[in-house]
Amino acid sequence: MRFSTLSRKSNSHFTVYIFPRRTMVSSAIPVDKRFEQTSGAANSVWVHRDDYANRPKFQPLNTDLKAQVCVVGAGIAGISTAYELVSSGKDVVMLEARGVLSGESGRTSAHLANALDDHYINIMKKHGREGAQIAADSHTWALNHVGDVAKKLNIECEYRHVPGYEISMYERGDKGHEQDMKQLQEEADVAKSLGLPVQFREDLTISGWNGKPDQRGGAVFAGQAAFHPTQYLVGLLHWLQKQPNFKCYTSTRVMSVEERGSKVMVKTEGGSSVECEQAVEATCVPLQKLSVVAEMQYDRTYAIAIRVPKGSIEDCFIYDSAEA
Repeated sequence: MRFSTLSRKSNSHFTVYIFPRRTMVSSAIPVDKRFEQTSGAANSVWVHRDDYANRPKFQPLNTDLKAQVCVVGAGIAGISTAYELVSSGKDVVMLEARGVLSGESGRTSAHLANALDDHYINIMKKHGREGAQIAADSHTWALNHVGDVAKKLNIECEYRHVPGYEISMYERGDKGHEQDMKQLQEEADVAKSLGLPVQFREDLTISGWNGKPDQRGGAVFAGQAAFHPTQYLVGLLHWLQKQPNFKCYTSTRVMSVEERGSKVMVKTEGGSSVECEQAVEATCVPLQKLSVVAEMQYDRTYAIAIRVPKGSIEDCFIYDSAEA
């Protein structure tokens, strides 16, 4: 399966997934059971190649445990953290309130990128050149690390490198287009100085785009990565299941994480607890941290899957300059 992704760069944006006709198959679960599997009203596009029924199943926690590390949340952050810790020899317990990948990780737009929404121009202004370099290096390492792990564990998740195109939201001839081109030229220069493979191309055109509207020109970030996120994470879970220093419990809602001297006590809704040396809250919303929750901004992004002839559109990421 191949797809192209077109994404409005904003706090509330949409993504378009474009699939070859032959890949679309049906996958559904009863609406009254869907909450345990996914956080949306409809099924995610990813279940067309990774049905809910194929995902690893775990039992609820019904006893007290001890571990070196307790990871709360079985999404991409929690599973990835568990993988790194288990690989380094740590004894890990992972807890999840619903099923694995039942939150936003099961509905991600699957972008692995070092072309950042905030732009390196702005990162450098706020955090200096050293901060911008750290951002560039860390994102580059992360997007490549997914491919390295997939190869190491022989996970077939369609991982591949694709170009990322940053273009203007305005048509050529508009003053907004001219301003965007100047900013994208500056962004490309800064990113290139940080060691990223990027170039500004004034007459950039994208294969499969008919040129209407005419938004030619932009910055080209090579070496971005696309993958099937749930196939990758299911692969990690299958590997983790085989490790003696890993345990996972689902349908186990964590109610509190409390530091007690040199130990941390993780308590669940069912009355069980995990005593550990360290705890990781890999959750979308921090637990019991009302002062942080009150300051959080909640956004939803939107995605559409479209059938197109195979090879008719370039496999790439396209970002425009829109903010809404």
